Amino acid sequence: MIYCASCGKQIDDEANFCSKCGTRTAKAVKDGVAIPFSETQMKADIERALAQASKAIDEGVKIAQIALQDVATRVDEEVRLARGKSRDQSAPFYCVACGSENNRTAKYCMKCGKELK
Repeated sequence: MIYCASCGKQIDDEANFCSKCGTRTAKAVKDGVAIPFSETQMKADIERALAQASKAIDEGVKIAQIALQDVATRVDEEVRLARGKSRDQSAPFYCVACGSENNRTAKYCMKCGKELK
């Protein structure tokens, strides 16, 4: 007689599985006896795997949201800085297309009509 490695129940030397808990014996492992298919166990395994995958996806999305918010904040700051620099009030404002000087409040060049940036 041998004992189940999982629950400790005494089982027959020739048994492939414990009659109390269903654990495969060392003999069954040695002889290559497969664990029988269990639809209930398979469904439970799939549900557990899906729950873990869902949790991992949710955590990944949260991390991505935080990173994107950080990037958006940095971009907004850089845009504000660039806009402030592009119309420096102490220097003349020239059209990049034709080179003519324009009024600081103009959106389009007074000479060529191109949009001022």
